Amino acid sequence: MRLFSALLLLACAAAAAAPARAAGTLVIAGGAVSAENAAVWRTFLAARPAGAGTILIVPAASGSPVRAARAAAATLVAHGARPEEIEVLALAREDDPDTPGTDERHWAANSRNPDEIARVARAGAIWFTGGDQSRVTSLLLEPDGSDTPMLASMRQRLAAGIVIGGTSAGAAIMGPVMITRGDSLIAMLAPVLTDAIGTTGRDGGQMAVSRGLGFFPYGLIDQHFDRRARLGRLARALLAPQVRATATVGFGIDEDSALIADLASGTGRAVGAGSVTLVDARNAKARELGGRLVADGLLLGLANSGDRIALATLGLAPAPFKEPLAGREYWNHQVSDGGGMALPGQTVEDVLGQDLLDNRGTRELERLTLSGREGVLFRFTQTEASRGWLGTDPDGRRSYSVSGVAFAIRPVRVRVSEIRR
Repeated sequence: MRLFSALLLLACAAAAAAPARAAGTLVIAGGAVSAENAAVWRTFLAARPAGAGTILIVPAASGSPVRAARAAAATLVAHGARPEEIEVLALAREDDPDTPGTDERHWAANSRNPDEIARVARAGAIWFTGGDQSRVTSLLLEPDGSDTPMLASMRQRLAAGIVIGGTSAGAAIMGPVMITRGDSLIAMLAPVLTDAIGTTGRDGGQMAVSRGLGFFPYGLIDQHFDRRARLGRLARALLAPQVRATATVGFGIDEDSALIADLASGTGRAVGAGSVTLVDARNAKARELGGRLVADGLLLGLANSGDRIALATLGLAPAPFKEPLAGREYWNHQVSDGGGMALPGQTVEDVLGQDLLDNRGTRELERLTLSGREGVLFRFTQTEASRGWLGTDPDGRRSYSVSGVAFAIRPVRVRVSEIRR
């Protein structure tokens, strides 16, 4: 814990010393980005500055770095990149089984290699592949948490206006602090709030965080958000004192989707097939009850393709094709407070949109999740400040936009018995 606190203090000091704003663009993709997803890949290519430079692929997160780099290169070429402008940064911690004649583990020290740093210096775009985000930070951060020469060069390029993107692990690294592992339910059932930052498990078990690369200064990023039900773990991370010192808002990015952050203007927009969930914990209150988390004062928002976000305030501007829901709600039904596979509508968009803001039948709904006798209750409340919009984009996809929904978390304990007669 002392080491983590020291790293956070160092991160805060570095942020304070850095320029107020970089001039570049970030393409932060939530993972499982389809090779056909032009909204993400072509946005990345289009964000390159005039005179572009090379496209540099960083495969450091992958357990098969060469294979991951080849796949990313092929996808970029399919969306308009020229093969001759793509380079692969020799930075990795794992040996790729596809290259029996080369041991990529020898690339681990290249963050100080002048030849590899020169690749960064001439790049107009940098793309981080998926894998394990801790591999990336272990290679690009010094043991004391400061920048390696290669990371310092990346920051200089971003400040000069290039685009940096990444998917999955390549998205997790973007913020000043990152979640490295953890399951939502287990994270929220951690016995002591101040010990929420643990070291056990990976994508299952107690949550752990560490310092990120800090390209995105506005908050904490979580990825695979819809597919892996990560609302709980993102909220839990933002409520941990060790994280609140650095980040009080979070951005949960669905698979096959991305948050595009224009650092010069401080604005973002959602692209792709899924949503970007906004979790605002700036005024949240957290305490313990029976050794379990109790949280109030969280606010939720939701952005979909075409929506724009003021990154510092989380202000939402819906896409022009969307209309307000207030007074035009389509649904009028009571919503079950349960959870699990027998009930539909478990995504954040379905719950906040269809079941709450587009529903005259309720102004508050709950979702219950259990593990044995222990569990958590999510409570979503429509307030006077809540706003919702709905519309159909030019491709025929209907989606909601949401802001200002109150979110609370309660621990529960239940006894379940089978009815036998």
